[in-house]
Amino acid sequence: MKIRSLSTWDLADVARIQQACYSGHFIESIDSFAAKLSAHSGFSFVAESGGVAVGYVVAFPWTFGEVPELGGLDYTPAPDTDSLYLHDLAVIPDARSSGAAQRLFDAVLGAARSAGIRRIFLVAIGTASRYWRRHGFEAVAADEALERRLAGYGEGATYMARAV
Repeated sequence: MKIRSLSTWDLADVARIQQACYSGHFIESIDSFAAKLSAHSGFSFVAESGGVAVGYVVAFPWTFGEVPELGGLDYTPAPDTDSLYLHDLAVIPDARSSGAAQRLFDAVLGAARSAGIRRIFLVAIGTASRYWRRHGFEAVAADEALERRLAGYGEGATYMARAV
């Protein structure tokens, strides 16, 4: 298993992996992923097995307490942002027992530590909050405004955070 930086050259693989992992409005456009990478590519990685992309993680600096727009085209972080938003980690079903997800997550944590980022947060969709709890994330109480923004991520979306 090889972990390397995600680039715009990998966006066709990102689209393929999304199709294998998600449905409905959770599938984002290549343009949206390109916008995320252009905002800050240093926290996004791809996992390859036998030269084929089997998973990816996309993360970028963002203001804690806010939720980026799902499928948006502008992900420019505030200048004083000290947190990292883990937007998406996906591994194709055939590679889920390979350790790819853990290695991708470890790459994000390592990059965050190197950049001096103190906190990482995410929106867990569906039942994914159980998975993220095993990785040290805890649910964050959401005020009314945050609850409205979370609605775009579907019923049961949970705002979660942990120290880097």
